[in-house]
Amino acid sequence: MKLYQYYKKNQLLKMAEKEKAEYLEYIKRLQAEFENYKKRVAREQEEFVKYANEKLIRELIDVYENLDRALKNCSDDKNEELAKGLNIVYKQLTDILTKTGLSRIKAEGEQFDHNLHEALMQTVTDEVTEDTVLEELQQGYMLHGKVLRHSMVRISKHSE
Repeated sequence: MKLYQYYKKNQLLKMAEKEKAEYLEYIKRLQAEFENYKKRVAREQEEFVKYANEKLIRELIDVYENLDRALKNCSDDKNEELAKGLNIVYKQLTDILTKTGLSRIKAEGEQFDHNLHEALMQTVTDEVTEDTVLEELQQGYMLHGKVLRHSMVRISKHSE
């Protein structure tokens, strides 16, 4: 009888150890899933903060470009003081937009890239390689590597 009880206790002990190992494995998996969840939430928060100002920056781009046009149009001597003031404001706005992650898309002289450029015109020429950006009609911008506005460009095509 004692041998039977010993055998029974041994079986129960093995079952308890197996159950313990299963629970331990389950807890480790849960802990790993929770760590992955925390990392994912942190990444999502970082992305949200990175692009939170996107709408405001889109609107500021138009103001920025209009200020640039104003600077180019007040080149005569009568408007020298105005040009100096506009230059200061333009530089400040440039610095702020650059700090927020805004950058211009390089276009002129580059190979056409449909991810960055939007071709509005084609010019037949054999002087440069095909699909080279000949002229930038409207500046394009990126925010932290994401295209906010494609560059509007004129590209080269070879004659047939």
